[in-house]
Parts: sequence; C-alpha cells; structure tokens
Amino acid sequence: MPLPVRTAIATLLLAATGCSAAEKPVSDPTSIEPSQTPTSEPTEATPLDWQPTGHSVDERVVVGETWTAVATETDVRFESSTGDVDDVRVEDDGGGTVNAVLLEGDTAVVSFAYGGETIVGTGYRIDLTTGDQAEIVTPEPANGGDWAMVDDSLYYPALDEDQQACLATLAVDDGNGEESWCPPERVGIAELEANEYGVTAMLFDYDSDVSCRTLTMLDQAGVPQPVDGPAECVGWDIAATSTGIIWSEVVKPHRQEEAVFDAIEPHMAHVLSTGTTGSLTSCGGDTFFVRDPARPTDSARLMRWDGTDVSVAYESQSTGNAFIGKPECADGILTISSYGDQGDEQVWASVR
Repeated sequence: MPLPVRTAIATLLLAATGCSAAEKPVSDPTSIEPSQTPTSEPTEATPLDWQPTGHSVDERVVVGETWTAVATETDVRFESSTGDVDDVRVEDDGGGTVNAVLLEGDTAVVSFAYGGETIVGTGYRIDLTTGDQAEIVTPEPANGGDWAMVDDSLYYPALDEDQQACLATLAVDDGNGEESWCPPERVGIAELEANEYGVTAMLFDYDSDVSCRTLTMLDQAGVPQPVDGPAECVGWDIAATSTGIIWSEVVKPHRQEEAVFDAIEPHMAHVLSTGTTGSLTSCGGDTFFVRDPARPTDSARLMRWDGTDVSVAYESQSTGNAFIGKPECADGILTISSYGDQGDEQVWASVR
C-alpha cells in the first residue's frame, strides 16, 4: 500500500519579509551563498514551561501526552501518566541495544541494533493500550540507522532482496509497509527527520576520497530529492519547516560536530546560529538544535526556529563545561538532558 509522503514547501512562496542583520534576501533560493557566522543575537520569545521529568539524567526519557518512555541500553519501559494501567516493557531476546524510541499517542515504535558485522536489525510496533507488541518483519529492518515517525507513518532503513539498505515506509497501525527507495551502491542514508511539513534525510557517499553529503527531501513518490539552499557536500542536519527548510553546514571538515545552522523562508535566507551536528529535532511545529558554550562564561543553549525567528528555548545552569544531549519529542512535548559542573537536569516542556 503506498503511504502518503508529506512534502514541505517545494517551491518557496513569492512573498518577502523585512530583513534583520542576520538575514540575507535572495531573488532565487538556489543562489544562496554558503553559511556565514551569525551577525545578530536571537530574538526574545515566549519561554517554554520546563518541568523536571522525575528521572535520572542517566536514563533516556521521552515524555509524551499520555505515556513516558524510559529507556536503558537493553529495554524500554512505557509509563502511563494516569498511573491506572500497568507499565509496558519492550526488550529484545537477541541481546540488541535500544536504538530508536518513537512515541505518538498510544502507539510506540522501538528498534534494536547489534554490534559486529550484523546487517539485520529488529523493530517492534507497540499498542500501549493493550500492551501488544508486533515485530516489524516486512520490509526487514537494517541494523541501526535513523528511524522517524509522523502521523502513523514510519520511515526506517530496511534491507532489500539483495540485503542492501533501502528507505522503507510502514503504516504503524496495521504494519503494512513497503520499500520506497533504494540508493545507489555505496550511498548511505542518515539524519532522517519527519514532521508535518515533510520528510528529510542526508545522503552521503562513503566510497569517495572526499566525504560528500547531500541534503534531501522526499517527494510524493518517497524518493529523496536534493533541496535548494545548502552548500554542496558540506550539509549535515535538515528538517522541513512551516516556511521552508532548516539545515546545518559543517564549516571545518575536521570538526564535524560543529556547524552553522541556516534556514529559508519565502525568498529569505537566514544565518541562525552555530550549533551541534546531529541535534536538529522537530517538535510541535517548530525545530530545535543545540548550541555548545563558545566561552567559559556561556551556557549551553537549546535554540528554537519557528519558521521566521530564532530564539533561545533553554539555557543550562552550568557554564563553560556544559552540554545538552539530543532533544527527544513526542506529541509536541520536548525532553532534554542538560549536563555540567554546576548540576545536571532532565526537563520537559510542551511546545504547542
């Protein structure tokens, strides 16, 4: 059964807005220059109401509207927010390590990855109201990789008949899935991100002498198509937004954890902020990414892009030696873990 693939704005709108110091108007989105150092501070925004999760920062926690997932290396426990039903525990008999933990209402998906040269992974669909767990068999999951879910549609790496990794789609409710696209040989898929505006991914050529990455968005047929905006070969994160796309570019090839985040809205390209690769997360219609301290007096920050403005959504208690883990999102609720010399904390906030 073909699944609907949500695509973001393929052709940017023809309206333009006013410019700030960190914006650069463009007459043609394809003519955007590579990212620059940001030239203005983030705008003020309505603060999020951060609340403690009640769990240790050593645990991986995903807070949803009615369930909270608490993951260790080997299993995931789903706790009901009402407290009137039993916890649902998901573990793998094959000794796998927890990989993806996706939560949407009363439905969850958990995948497990394995070490060594194993190419096959494991994934489960879970009905949290009944506790029923169904293994994802077709298409067969590949080992590890990024998984993403939006509106009952699951996107994940799977193996074809030749045991080559492809991008698969699956309806979580009934388990009906199909291979949507298989990349050319020696091309990998990473940084998969899905939200109500589109499904995006980074493609990388791991057979090239010089690493080259291409940022893409899935079209209606589920095929990744290169997007206009990111500089050639240096992109990393990407997500669709209400007004266009947001992405990151690695400025120094030998410091791939550091990037500059940019965004496009109709006929306008924004240089947002420096940030950490691999941290871009969609939640509640907005996108978030982590920014490490630049100076000993700086806090680690969680940056928020709402489609028109960038703002600070969270600042760590610690300064200098501080960092924030990759955000987790479920049901429009964002969960983060913050670490530093002045104390660790794990908090959640509703974005919607």
